[in-house]
Amino acid sequence: MNYIKAINAFYDHQEFNPLSSAAINLWYSLMHVNNKSRWKKEFIASMNVLCMKSNLSESSIRKARKELVEKGYITFTSRSGNQAPIYRILPLYVEMDNENDNVDENSGGKSNGNDSGKSNTLIKQNETKEKEEVVVEKQGENPHHFYENNIGLLSPFIAEKITVWCEEMSDALVMESMKLAVKSNKHFFSYCEGILKKWQQAGVRTLKAAERAQAEHKKKNKRTIWKQDKNKSLFDKLREGVQV
Repeated sequence: MNYIKAINAFYDHQEFNPLSSAAINLWYSLMHVNNKSRWKKEFIASMNVLCMKSNLSESSIRKARKELVEKGYITFTSRSGNQAPIYRILPLYVEMDNENDNVDENSGGKSNGNDSGKSNTLIKQNETKEKEEVVVEKQGENPHHFYENNIGLLSPFIAEKITVWCEEMSDALVMESMKLAVKSNKHFFSYCEGILKKWQQAGVRTLKAAERAQAEHKKKNKRTIWKQDKNKSLFDKLREGVQV
């Protein structure tokens, strides 16, 4: 699953198939669990985990889950005993690659929703062509995944911000800004945005240009520190002269 395409399609889909705030919260919580399970086509999510991630009660989750099923966003299969249900997030965009990963636990249970995968699929028309400089990365290596794995919990608000910046700049540049934030021990997206805004103003559009901009920024900081040290040294000499 392509995280950015999934989120974009999710928001587009709500224009004609809107959801309650609880259902939106649950969808993002399921996306987060699916991310941790390495984007399997079907995955397990316990009620306790969903309650913790969504901050919803069990009754609210059941109601929101029913809404997601009825409107074609997910399917789930309940299982006997204390076994957690098996979930599947239905793609809201056309997937080019077949995903064949399934949950190992296939014990019997009652299926809830449309397991045939026939959902209200949103097909975006006139999709923009892939940029030539985009580097194909390993599965799981995209800005949204990187944020979750290195910075913090990906909330719907931050996820949308990341998506917007990826459209404005590129996935590679957004990830680079996050890497710089982690190296500087600044684990918040506003720091990444500050970097991206500077690059945007400077006309940076590639990783090489970003590296040059960072190198120039470091040189500028060194010159500033040198001037400060020099001024401090002159001040110390003057102060020593006055004391004498």
